[in-house]
Amino acid sequence: MAESSLYSIYTSVITGFEWLASEEIKSKLSVKSQRSRGRVQFRLEPKRIPEVLKLRSIDNAYVIVLEKTLLNLGKLPEEEALREIQNLIKSVDWETAVDAWQLAHGRKIAHFVGLPEDRENLPKFRVTCFRAGEKSCHSFSSMDAAKSLGAEINNTFGWRPDMKNYDIELVLRINGDTLSLMVALNNESLFKRNVCAYGPTTMRSTICYCMVALAKTKPDDIVLDPLCGGGSIPLEGSLAFPDRVFFGGDNHPLALERCRENHDYNKKKLANTSSTVNFFQWDAAALPLKDDSVDAIVTDLPFGKKIGSKKNNQGLYTLLFEEWARVVRPGGSVVALTSDKRSIETAMRNSQVWKNHGDSLGKHWRSNYSMLSH
Repeated sequence: MAESSLYSIYTSVITGFEWLASEEIKSKLSVKSQRSRGRVQFRLEPKRIPEVLKLRSIDNAYVIVLEKTLLNLGKLPEEEALREIQNLIKSVDWETAVDAWQLAHGRKIAHFVGLPEDRENLPKFRVTCFRAGEKSCHSFSSMDAAKSLGAEINNTFGWRPDMKNYDIELVLRINGDTLSLMVALNNESLFKRNVCAYGPTTMRSTICYCMVALAKTKPDDIVLDPLCGGGSIPLEGSLAFPDRVFFGGDNHPLALERCRENHDYNKKKLANTSSTVNFFQWDAAALPLKDDSVDAIVTDLPFGKKIGSKKNNQGLYTLLFEEWARVVRPGGSVVALTSDKRSIETAMRNSQVWKNHGDSLGKHWRSNYSMLSH
């Protein structure tokens, strides 16, 4: 297919996991991608839009319908700058915007050309604006830009603005003098899948996927989350990685109740996967498992903020690392997320078993993942 007929896809991802999202895109879509902080972009045939929403490492997906530079935008008075933003609609590829939305949602929506007598059939929409870089360089706010562009769309096409119950979301990104307009392919962030019962530290499903992917498990492997909370990691693992066995456990009865609720919430999807998932109540520092019986541990450690304390973490992490060294087979791995880097380092020194291959998820998350092997 000619390059000009491909859609430009923009995906938002967890900072620090851009490379892993690129790998998933290459593996599942067989296309090259370009990545930068918090985003991965690529080009794809229109008919393959539904495949984008099946990616498990991305939070949100968009099709870019306009990219433009407005010289000296930062120097223009507010009224003139907003008028320039309103004029963008003349350059937008609206056919692509509507077609991409229809492909993503699997249904037709009233065409934008003309103003039908029955305006109720026209789509409801909202415009969201994000500005990067030095925001003070502009004479207008992000809300001003979104409001102005939205008003022009309403006046021109008759689309009805609705900030909550919208059909189409348009996202305007402004970085200095450079602007891009995108149509969102998903109304609800993709990281909200799998979970209906939330706990105090429920993890995004997209982070769960990335962490399990980091463990590089194989078919028939046994994967353990000894501090599973509501079961987000085992559930995402079983839905995303076939032919594995996932165990999750927690010492709090309320956590196990959330596991059961989330398991039931995913019952239909779990019935179509070849992996299995089970949950247990246990002490993560005294697991009821045989030595060398687990291939990988993937878990979200207590940060010492909402649960526990950093003072307690130093002793707790050491106990956990010692127990995991017992149950994980030689050559196995641990992928653990925490913001308490000092306690991780203390536990590493005390255990003298694990090798750390971890990295940072960036300042936005103030977290690190540790990928350990022994």
